[in-house]
Amino acid sequence: MNSQAQQNCPEIKLALEKAKAENEYLKNSLKIGKAVKEFNTDNILFKLTKVEGDSKAQTVTCTIVLTTSAANWYINSDVRSIIDIDGNEYRLKSFTNGASDYLTAIQLNTDVPIKCTYTFEGVLPAVKMIKLFKFGYSHSAGEPYFVDFKDISIDWK
Repeated sequence: MNSQAQQNCPEIKLALEKAKAENEYLKNSLKIGKAVKEFNTDNILFKLTKVEGDSKAQTVTCTIVLTTSAANWYINSDVRSIIDIDGNEYRLKSFTNGASDYLTAIQLNTDVPIKCTYTFEGVLPAVKMIKLFKFGYSHSAGEPYFVDFKDISIDWK
C-alpha cells in the first residue's frame, strides 16, 4: 500500500500544477475588461484598460475602450503626449482607433465598445508612473473636450 501511494505522488503533483496554471489563467482572464481608471462624461464611457511599457522599444502603450450611450456618432481624437511624474513629456509615436491607424475620427456605435491604442516613444523603463495622459477629443459641435487620466502605473514587459 505504501508503494502505491508513492507511485501516485507524481501524478497528484502534476494534477496540482495543472490546476494552479488553470487557476492563474482564469484570474488573468477576469482582469481583461477591468479598467485601470474610467470616466463617464459627454455620454461616453472612457475606460483606460491597460498601460503597458515595452522596455526594449522604450515605448508605453495606453489602451482605452470607448462606449457611448448616445445615438451613433463620431468623435475626433486629439492625443499628443504623456507626462511622467518628473515633468518629462513623451510624444505620440502611433495610434489605432478601432481598426484604423491613420484616421483621428472614431466611429462610436450605441452601446458598442471600440478599442483605441496610443503608443508613446522614448520612455525608459525607469519611468514607473505617468502623471498625465490627456485624452483630447471633439465632435460635431467642434469644441474641444478633455478626459485626464492621472497617476497611472506602467506595467513594464
